[in-house]
Amino acid sequence: MRKHLQGVENIENNTYRIIAVDDEEGIIDSLSIFLKRSGYDFTGVTNPQEAIQLIKEEHFDLMILDFIMTPFHGDQVVEEIRKFNKDLYILLLTGHKDLAPPLETIRRLDIQGYCEKSDKFDQLLLLIESGIKSIKQMNEIKEINNRLSNTYEKLEQAYLESIKTLRYTIEAKDMYTRGHSDRVAAFSVLIGKKLGLSDEDLHTLEIGGLFHDIGKIGVPDSVLLKDSKLTDEEYSQIKQHPNIGVHILSNASIFDDILPIVEHHHEKYDGTGYPRKTCRK
Repeated sequence: MRKHLQGVENIENNTYRIIAVDDEEGIIDSLSIFLKRSGYDFTGVTNPQEAIQLIKEEHFDLMILDFIMTPFHGDQVVEEIRKFNKDLYILLLTGHKDLAPPLETIRRLDIQGYCEKSDKFDQLLLLIESGIKSIKQMNEIKEINNRLSNTYEKLEQAYLESIKTLRYTIEAKDMYTRGHSDRVAAFSVLIGKKLGLSDEDLHTLEIGGLFHDIGKIGVPDSVLLKDSKLTDEEYSQIKQHPNIGVHILSNASIFDDILPIVEHHHEKYDGTGYPRKTCRK
C-alpha cells in the first residue's frame, strides 16, 4: 500500500517542473538524483545566465538557487528573472545562514524561502513540498480568476467561494488558526467602526482579517506544528508567511485590496515586528 501511495505521489510530483541553479556541478548532480527519485521533473544548470534564458523560454514552477555564485550572485539572478516572471517560486540555498541576503532583499525580490546547504536534503525537501502546496493554491486561484465573468453577482460569488476554500485549507493544517482568523476579522471590524471607516473599508478589513494567515500554507508542518521552541532558522521560515500569503493572493486581482493587510499584519507602529529587518523575537 505504501509503495502504491508513493507511486501516486511521484506521478503527481512529475507535473511540477523544478530548476536548480548552482555553479558547483556536484550539488546539481546530488539534487538531480534526490529530486528525480522523489518524482519531480528536474533541470539542473551551473551557469546563471543560461538559467535566466531557460526560464524565459520554458515554464518552471519552482527554482532552487545558490546565493554565492560566479559570475554573479543569486540575488542578481532573481533581479533579472523578476523583470519578466513574477510567479516563479524561489528557494535560496546558502553555504551558511550568515551569508544569506538581508530580509529586505528577500522581501523585495519575492523570494519565498531559504535554507543552508547540507549533505542531507531533508529540510530542502520540506521547503519544496511546502512550495508545491503554495503553487497548487496559486493555480487554483488563477483558475477561479479566469472563470470569473464581468457580472458583479458572479464575481462576488466566486470571491466568497474562494475565501471559504482557502480558509478551510489553512484551518485544516493548523489547529491554532481555527477560529483565530474569525476573531481577528471580528475585532478588526469593531475597531474600524469605532474609527468611523466606510462600509467598503470595513468589508476590506473583514476579508483581510479572515485571510491574513493564508501564507502559513507555505510553512512546513514540522515548523508550524512544532511544540518546542523554534530554532532561528525555523523562526525565519515562520516570518516568511506574510510574503508567501501575498505571493499566493496576488495572482487574482479580486484580492488586490487586502494585499497590504496580509503583507504587513506583523508590523507595528514603532517600526518593529516583521517582515522588517529590524524585527526581534
